Amino acid sequence: MKDYQSYKFEGTNGVAAFVALVAGQNPGGCNLPAAQNAKGFVGFASDSLSAAQCGYSTQPAIPVVRGPRCRAIAAGAITHGHWVQIANNSGQVADCQTAVDAAPGTVAEVNVIGKAETDAVNPGDTVFVTTQEFVVQISAS
Repeated sequence: MKDYQSYKFEGTNGVAAFVALVAGQNPGGCNLPAAQNAKGFVGFASDSLSAAQCGYSTQPAIPVVRGPRCRAIAAGAITHGHWVQIANNSGQVADCQTAVDAAPGTVAEVNVIGKAETDAVNPGDTVFVTTQEFVVQISAS
């Protein structure tokens, strides 16, 4: 069963459907991520808002979904069964399996948001993601 919740979108330039959103500055708010591997994932936009809608209404409501199987927009190639993370400030997702499996050496933190259930070949492809958040800490040794 999917879990839908309405958030107040804090951005001004609009938002596409099926992109990852993160917690906003205010309670009940959400926004596009600032960068790759962003923290604070709240779910995927299940609808879109235009820049005009964002300008017309201060923090318009947007339905956000988390659940066993959500649509997402790929930033590039993704293999089904691989873990995914937020790819960019547009809210697309990227395959992060290599980072999750990395051996110690370079300190890193990987903010995983789910597992790809379908493949993506090109940027902009739609994939299905099972949401499951966790953080992988890669140590120096």
